[in-house]
Parts: sequence; structure tokens; C-alpha cells
Amino acid sequence: MTKYQKAIVIGRYQIYHKGHEQLTRRALEIADEVLVIVGSSFQSRNIRNPFKWTERAAMIAATLQESEQTRLTFLPVRDYYDDTLWNADVRRQVGACISDHDRVALVGFNKDESTYYLDNFPDWAMEAIESELDIDATALRHQLFAAENTETALANIASRISVPVRDFLNDWAKNPEYAVLKAEYAKIHAENQVYAGIPWDVIATTVDAVVTVNDHVLLGKRKHYPGKGLWAIPGGFLEKRESLLQGAIRELKEETSLNLPDAALRDCLQQVKVFSHPRRSCRGRVITHAHHFALATPWPEIKAADDLESVAWIPITQLPALEEALFEDHFAILCNFLSFQTK
Repeated sequence: MTKYQKAIVIGRYQIYHKGHEQLTRRALEIADEVLVIVGSSFQSRNIRNPFKWTERAAMIAATLQESEQTRLTFLPVRDYYDDTLWNADVRRQVGACISDHDRVALVGFNKDESTYYLDNFPDWAMEAIESELDIDATALRHQLFAAENTETALANIASRISVPVRDFLNDWAKNPEYAVLKAEYAKIHAENQVYAGIPWDVIATTVDAVVTVNDHVLLGKRKHYPGKGLWAIPGGFLEKRESLLQGAIRELKEETSLNLPDAALRDCLQQVKVFSHPRRSCRGRVITHAHHFALATPWPEIKAADDLESVAWIPITQLPALEEALFEDHFAILCNFLSFQTK
């Protein structure tokens, strides 16, 4: 007889490795049903989040017997870059799956500072497990993208993933997304080498410009890696001798050729917010200052330039459908300023 009606495991599972498997199997041992919280869902692919949540669910299911698979329920949770919002979404989704009389456990192990979220749910019984496995999914992804070919990559990580996961990755790597992510990894790695030794606060301060008019927001498609082909808020790195507002306006005009005087933009500034989550960017520790300009003028002229291949005024009502096509945390930034309904 199982100890609990529901057991909860939480992870990003980018890549699903043997350490993750230990948690899932322990949850299956102690509970009738396992609720798998799949973090970092609903966002564009990048080298930190290469797999869609449905692909990660498939990886997990592949390691289990059919009878075990039927006892799993996958709950995808997006990155809010805000613990209060993230915790609330987890509780909302779990609450829809449990009854008032269910005994509920949270299964996990406190690996390092990255698993602090286990302390955010004190009303669930904590089933902590010990593991002799010391597996870092970041290192596995590094092998996956840095190796010369798929065969070498999978050989390098074979001891830390199960055979079904290896087979899944082998098939997945035949898709064009793998080549795109390898190119993105190479670009970011090369830039990191160039910037090695430069103080982080010189290169890690960026400015973004959220520009709205007539219930539309100005977005551009990125021309280069990282994020090539993804929609993004116009912005970039702050230059040495400019203020944050000057930098935001400069980047906005450089990338979109927005045909408005600087003074008019300053008059339209509504709000400035700092987005500083340590994992908001694959490029490293990047802190951005996002500026919201609400234009009162008719549609100003725009034209893609600099790092953007195209620009467009996007209806705010269409942003939820673009979530997986937006660069890094730009969906969360837009949602924070514009407060539209997420899917």
C-alpha cells in the first residue's frame, strides 16, 4: 500500500538524467499518482532550454513501463522570473489535481542553491532522498552542443543517462533544431572567450525599449545568434558614457529607425523596471533595464536596422500565441508591463 495519494517532483529535465530518474521512481514507490512539474515550459528553444516540455515528457515516459506511465501527470509551468508568480502557478495546477483528503508529498533532494524552491511548499510533506549521483544537466548540454557530432556527444554522456533517453536524443538530433542550437552555442561560447577578463558589470548591463501605441507593441526579429529568427524587444548593451534612458532610446532608434525625436520619446516614458534574474539570459549574468514608452502619436515610421531583420507593430492580444517565438525572457517582460492574459 502506498504512503500518499499524490507525490510531486519538480524539475526542468533539460536533459532527463539518472538523478532525475531516482526522484521519479521514488515518487512512484510512495504514491498512487505522480505529478511531474516541468519547469521552463512555453518558451523558445535556446542552449539552456533546448527541449519543449512535451519532448521532456516523452523522455521521462520512455524510461518507464506502460503501467507506470499511466500514473504520471505532467504539469508544464512557464518561467516567470518571479518566485511569487511561479509558486502560485505550481499551487494552482497541483490544486486542480488533488482533493482535500489526499495525502501529498514533495520528493526531492537539496542539491545546491538551484533547488531552493523545495522550501516554498511547507504544507506538502517533504520526502527527501539521498543520492550518490552528482550529475549536472548544464554539463550534459555542454557536451551535447560542443561535441563534433552526435555520436561523440552521446558517448560522452552515456553513463549519466539511460538508454531510452540516449535513443530519444539520437533521434531528436536529426531535426534541424539541433544544428541551430549548436550554431548558437558556438556563437555564445566564442563571445564569452572574447569578453573573458572584462569586468562583468561592463558587459552585463542592457537596456530595452517596450514601445506601445494603439494596443500594439513594437517588436523585431533578431538577425543573428543568439535568438536568430525570434521576436524580441528592441534593445542592447549600454555604452560607457550614456545614461540608461539615453541607451534605451539609442538602441530603439538604431534597431527600428523609429521616426520620433528623443524629446518626444522621453515625454512618453511611463515606467522603468529592472529584470535581474540570474538565469534570464544564456549569455551569462545579464541585467536589463526595460523602459516602457506609451506613444500618443499616430503610427510612427519604422524600419529594421542593425541587429534586426524585420520589425512590426504586434497586437498585444496576439502576444500569448507568440510566447514560444520570443527571445529569452522577453515574454515575461512584456507580460509584466502590459498585463495581458497568458494561455
